[in-house]
Formats: sequence, C-alpha cells, structure tokens
Amino acid sequence: MAIFRVQLWPNGKWDGQPYQKVEATSAREAAETLLCVPLDVRGGGGQIRARVRPFGQGDAIEFYER
Repeated sequence: MAIFRVQLWPNGKWDGQPYQKVEATSAREAAETLLCVPLDVRGGGGQIRARVRPFGQGDAIEFYER
C-alpha cells in the first residue's frame, strides 16, 4: 500500500478543501475510496472529480467521472 494525497472536485470544481491523505494500492483506488464512484483517467465528456498526488513525490493525476 502507498499513501496518496487526494483533492476532491465533486462538481467539476475544487471544493476548497485541502488534500486528504489516503492509503491505497493505486491513485485510482485512492480517489474512488473518497468519492465512492468509479472514475476514469480520460476526460471525455466527464468532469474532473479528483486530483491525486503520490505522497511526497510525482505529478498530479486527474480522474474524471465515467
């Protein structure tokens, strides 16, 4: 398991809250754990729902609604 920092965008806009630490096996799992919905890494027609950073390193990965 790894630690990720997750920033939520529940309505396609940042909710103003700070990143939350989540322990998960992947960035996608970390985002889905907090939002309780399946997410995709492609934008398509969906709105951004979460931005995830590996704790202490790496660029953010954005996840979108399916």
